[in-house]
Amino acid sequence: MTTTDNTPVSVSPSLPAAPSSTNRFTRRPSTRGVQLEDVLTAADEIVAKGQKPTIERVRQHLGSGSPNTVSPMLDVWFERLPQRLAGLAAPQARPQLDGPPLAVLQAAEQFWDVARREAEQVQVQKGEADRREIELQRDALAHQQAQLQQREATFEQARTHLDKALAVAEQRLAAKEAELHAQQQESARILSETAAEVRRLRKAQEEALASKEALREKSEMALGAAQRDAKEAEQRHDARARRLLADIDRERVAARQAVADLKKEQSARSAEQDASRAALEAARQALQAEKAARTDAAASWSRQEQATQIELATLRERAGAAEQRAGDLASQLMHQQAQVEREMAQLRDSHAATTAALRQLEAREPREPRDEVDTGKKSSGRPPRGKKPSG
Repeated sequence: MTTTDNTPVSVSPSLPAAPSSTNRFTRRPSTRGVQLEDVLTAADEIVAKGQKPTIERVRQHLGSGSPNTVSPMLDVWFERLPQRLAGLAAPQARPQLDGPPLAVLQAAEQFWDVARREAEQVQVQKGEADRREIELQRDALAHQQAQLQQREATFEQARTHLDKALAVAEQRLAAKEAELHAQQQESARILSETAAEVRRLRKAQEEALASKEALREKSEMALGAAQRDAKEAEQRHDARARRLLADIDRERVAARQAVADLKKEQSARSAEQDASRAALEAARQALQAEKAARTDAAASWSRQEQATQIELATLRERAGAAEQRAGDLASQLMHQQAQVEREMAQLRDSHAATTAALRQLEAREPREPRDEVDTGKKSSGRPPRGKKPSG
């Protein structure tokens, strides 16, 4: 046995065996781990060698075991040591003849004092180690708390920045939605105006087609009437010419028969014949003039029909251009909507791109007077309905 100053102490008697550790001198397999009985037995064996049982000596004696495992088991050995020593001190009340020798009792008391002081010193050292460990843990906890406070401050600052950025993003999003709504309304208005223009042009085209059909029917009727009138005039002229020729033939026959009797009247007959010829020539000229007038009327109706066809072709071209313009505007509208949807994902560049798209749409939109078709109708030179050309 050794004291606190490592002074060897001789102890002749052995201590009473620890509970549940009698006749346990064999070591447990290392695979089972260190048990309480192993630590108690090792401590008794170390005391039997005259040494103080410490954590390191018990571990060396066992050949295994960690300090955290051996330390509480060794504390149990020191806690049971007073009870075991009390078993040695109890026989003092009995007669001297029946008890152990006085030297044994004195050695046991001395061993008890040394063991108590060693236990107290161990407890003091353990308390000091625990206090240092608590202080280290407290310092580490304070350091961690400072780090947590710093992190909380950093997180709070980051959260503030994120809230501001979120507010700015929400404002931009609201502005972009309002701008998109205005663009959609403007696009709907342009599309409505374009559809109304297309309907108006289609209606004008239908009216022009109906007017052309009516004018064609009227022209055909007028041309047929003119042809019938020309044919009737030609028939009347032919009949008159035949009658005149018959009269001339009769006059010639009468002249031959009465040549002898009418020699005196030859001059008068000659004058009459000249007058008849002049009348016949006048009738022929009148017939030719009437034919020329009919021909001019037919040519006038033909020119009017050509003008109507030209006007109808112009209306068709304008209607086609209007439909193409409507298609272009619809395509531009779809393209603009797709562009606005892409710009919603890119908040920084959306405003400038949308403004440029709107300006481009306004620059490309052709503006045409609505009364152009009516002006073309008035300038086509078509005569009023229900009147026939003179001639």
